[in-house]
Amino acid sequence: MSERLQAFYNDSAVAAGYFEAAERTNPTWTPKMTGHWRLKQTIPPGSRVVDLGCGTAHPCRNLEDRDVRYTGVDWSTPQIDRNRERMPNHEFVAGSLYRTSLSAGSFDAAISLYTIEHLCWPHLLLEEMIRLVRPGGLIAVLTPPFRQRASIKSFDYGLSPRPFKDKIRTFRWLDAALHLYQHRVAYPWFLRRNHPIDAPEHRFLVHLDPICLQSRTWFPDADAVYLTYAREILDHLVRLGADEVELRPFDCYVVARKR
Repeated sequence: MSERLQAFYNDSAVAAGYFEAAERTNPTWTPKMTGHWRLKQTIPPGSRVVDLGCGTAHPCRNLEDRDVRYTGVDWSTPQIDRNRERMPNHEFVAGSLYRTSLSAGSFDAAISLYTIEHLCWPHLLLEEMIRLVRPGGLIAVLTPPFRQRASIKSFDYGLSPRPFKDKIRTFRWLDAALHLYQHRVAYPWFLRRNHPIDAPEHRFLVHLDPICLQSRTWFPDADAVYLTYAREILDHLVRLGADEVELRPFDCYVVARKR
């Protein structure tokens, strides 16, 4: 499935709409955006920062006033090419997020915003973040709290792989009703019953059949596969050799420092 997702992000027809939507989402960080704003205040001025899963590189623009040296990495070659054209003074690399071509210990901070939920092997991203930062460097992850909500939008809810609002707009009442029931009642019950959030044996739950691969359609988080859990992310970073700096479970905001 990992290869299929990579092909999805590199499909030029998909990439155009996908990254255009991402470009319109939170382009400028404000104090009301708690996780983003706290991240900005946490990174020291002049830091060497690597952004894994950079997408449209919002962090690059929002950290410019802190005089950081920014490197963005993403699966999508089309988006990396766009970033290079728009931000020629910064470095952008197209390739795997699991094992980049960048040198170990060459960054003061490794960040990843709204990326880990799209990965089949989230633990490998965390391991690469640890590898890339120097001792004493920061690792920061910001992502939706899917395990806290006990749901994820990439499930095939209802009778068709459409967003709920589309079903209402087109008067597909049965489809919409079943979608709502599965999303709010049935699936959360199943997850809480079979995969308790505090059970240590259930690690990095991944949805193997996201809507984006079923129908080649996209809406926000139709391509999300990992049911993110902040404590799980932090615990793995600690096992890899980092210490907790900050944990905000309901924002799914995690900051750790490499020992």
